[in-house]
Formats: sequence, structure tokens, C-alpha cells
Amino acid sequence: MVAYLTRLIDRKLDVWLNTFGAVSIEGPKWSGKTMTCEQRAKSAFYFTRRPGEADPYELAMLDSSYVFEGEKPRLIDEWQVMPEIWDMVRADVDMHRGEKGLYLLTGSSVLPQKSRNKNQIRHSGAGRIASLKMSTMSLYETGDSSGAVSLLSLFDGETVKDDIRRTSLKDIVRFIVRGGWPGNLGMEDASIIPADYIERVYTAELDKLDFRVDQTKFRHLMLSLARNESTVCSISTLAKDAGGNGRSLDEATVSTYLDIIDSLYLRADQEAFSPDFRSRTRLKIGVKRHFADPSLPAAIIGANEKNLMDDLQYLGFLFESLAEHDLRIYAEAAGGRLFHYQDYDNDEVDAVVALDDGRYGLIEIKLGYEGVAEKAASSLLKVAAKLERKPSFLAVVSGMAAAPARRSDGVYVIPIVSLGP
Repeated sequence: MVAYLTRLIDRKLDVWLNTFGAVSIEGPKWSGKTMTCEQRAKSAFYFTRRPGEADPYELAMLDSSYVFEGEKPRLIDEWQVMPEIWDMVRADVDMHRGEKGLYLLTGSSVLPQKSRNKNQIRHSGAGRIASLKMSTMSLYETGDSSGAVSLLSLFDGETVKDDIRRTSLKDIVRFIVRGGWPGNLGMEDASIIPADYIERVYTAELDKLDFRVDQTKFRHLMLSLARNESTVCSISTLAKDAGGNGRSLDEATVSTYLDIIDSLYLRADQEAFSPDFRSRTRLKIGVKRHFADPSLPAAIIGANEKNLMDDLQYLGFLFESLAEHDLRIYAEAAGGRLFHYQDYDNDEVDAVVALDDGRYGLIEIKLGYEGVAEKAASSLLKVAAKLERKPSFLAVVSGMAAAPARRSDGVYVIPIVSLGP
């Protein structure tokens, strides 16, 4: 049996189980949702058919009580296969008024299903079922980052710990190509699982829809998103890029296909940040495009450990994706959110971590170290100087820095393999 690796979401999940009657864990397939819930569940019903067992869907349709029988907390895995389960859980929570942590639900899609599953959810579950998003694993969770520099500690101006790290460019490439999939840790060829994941999206997942999707156009859009990973890119730009040969996809089609991608929890876009609540800046600036895991754009584009270093510019975008993937997880563990910053002077900041108490920090992300840390620090200081409400810290997250440090100008330089929550 594979040992369970602790996830940063664990603590929040435990709090929510003591607060709500049921908790739904949502996120990409293979991200570890089921295993995380199994650490807490005392019984389970799986909608995935297992060898030698009856079809669980048919069983549930014959008698739904099979889904609910068992000691609590009860795990119902991939509940969206039978959407009416949501209302049944909500009703059962109501019947056990005041009891907490009765059910754990997992879901990896909210796609419109074929005719057998057309029943609609009638109640949001507000107050009864809490929805918690789960990401693939960060480098801290996989054990590739020491976590010697806590993101939260930067807000308090703490001195960074000594943490000599010897990380090669090959290590960084492997982190990207492997991604944060629990089942991909230790695999000899790290590119196989993400590539298979994407192929299943193109085939099995699209086949579940009630309407026809032009698979060629869908693949072109996914390729366009991969090419534009870690960039601010409008729908119109995606439509032109995905069309190719001087042609453009219909923007309504692009929007529909983006909704499908979202319903599979495959995107994790970064919204724009404004430090002033009254500012219209966020409304005028687009999102930075990200897949839910850095291995996905690499797989779509055909990048692997052998060829990715042939295109250092694209490797830089994928490293930014890796860093922002981890920063988002660390920020959310601290009760914060991840944004990006861009103003009308064309000054940009790759990442902004904003806490719910109003504090925020500005972070630039650089694959290299020599020669780029100085430029990144200058850029951060320039942006900080024009902001009325000052950031709590400025930092450069680097792929190749040898050790955490605080420069004489106050800017932190942190290896990605030293960063943690």
C-alpha cells in the first residue's frame, strides 16, 4: 500500500468537517482527493466500478440507500456520476440536524452528462455542504522543497534560514514535466502520465457531453492555452491563435470550450490585483492563463525532459507556472489568494500574495539567478514605490539560486526548493 503524503489542505479539511455536515473535495482527476478523504472516512461508496463488483451506478439507481449505508464519515467518491446524490446528501444532513462531518464527497468534473445522468441539482447545499478545491501537489508536499523559508514568515520580516540548495536545471525540468501528480512521483519517464491525462480529456471526457465538440478545434484551443501559459491573454487572442492560417475560431466557441476545461478543473487562472478597493484596475486587466498543473501545458506542447531545455524561453514560462502553482497553494493554506499585477505604465509583477487581513507581498519569478535577480529586484522596488499602500515584502523566487538571502535593499531572494507555506 502506498504511504499517504501529508497535504496542506489536510488541516483545512479537518476544520471544515467539524463545521459542516458534509464537505465536497473538488479538483483534477488523479490529484489525490480520494486518498485524502480515505484518511478520514470510516466507510465509502465508490462510483468507479471495481473488478468482480456490480456496476455501482446501476446499484445506486436500483436502491440509493446502498450509497448511504455505512459508518460516518461516509465517503462518496465521484458523486457527480449520479448528480442527484448531492440533494440526497443535503437532505440527510438536514435530517441529522446539528451533526457535523457526516459525508465526504469527491468530484473531478461538473460536465453535463449523457441522458442517464441528466437529473439536475436542485439545492446549492449552502450551509450544509462546503466545497473545497484541491490542487496537485506543491514541491513542499512532494518533499522536493525543504520549506525552510515560510511564505507567512516573509510578511513578518523574519530573517531567512540558512538552506544551501543544489538544484540543477535538469531538476527544474523534471519538476515541471512530472508535475504534482501523486501517482507520478518516482516514475522513470515523468512525461507519460500527464500526456495520457491530456489524451483522455480529448477522448473519454469529451464523449460524456450532451453536445458535440469539434475535437480538432478543442485540441487547437488547448494548444493555444499551452503556448500562452503564464501570459495575460484575451479570449480574442486565443481565438486567433487557435484558428491558425489567418483564420480565427468563433469567440463564443472558445468561451464554451473554456467552460468545459474549467468543468474538469484543468485551469487555475491568476486574476489581476489592485491594492485599492476602489480601483478599477482589476476590471481592466485580464487574467494570467494557467493550467492546473505545470505538467499539462508541457504535455500538450510535447515537451519532455529531453527536449525542454532546447527552448529556454518556453522553459521560463513553465517555470513561472510551477512557481505560481506552488505559491497559490501556499497562499491558500494561509487563508490568502494569488494575483498578478500590471499597470498602465506596463510595469508588471509576476505574483502578488494577498492575505485576508489586507497585507500583501510582491514576487518576481526567475528561472535563473546570475544577472536576473538584480533586474527583478529593481522592478519590484519601482512598482512598490508607486503604490500608496505598501507591500509587506518584496521577493524574487529563483530556480537556480543557491540559498535564501535578503539583499541590502530588503528584497528577498528565495530558491523555489526552499519555499514553503
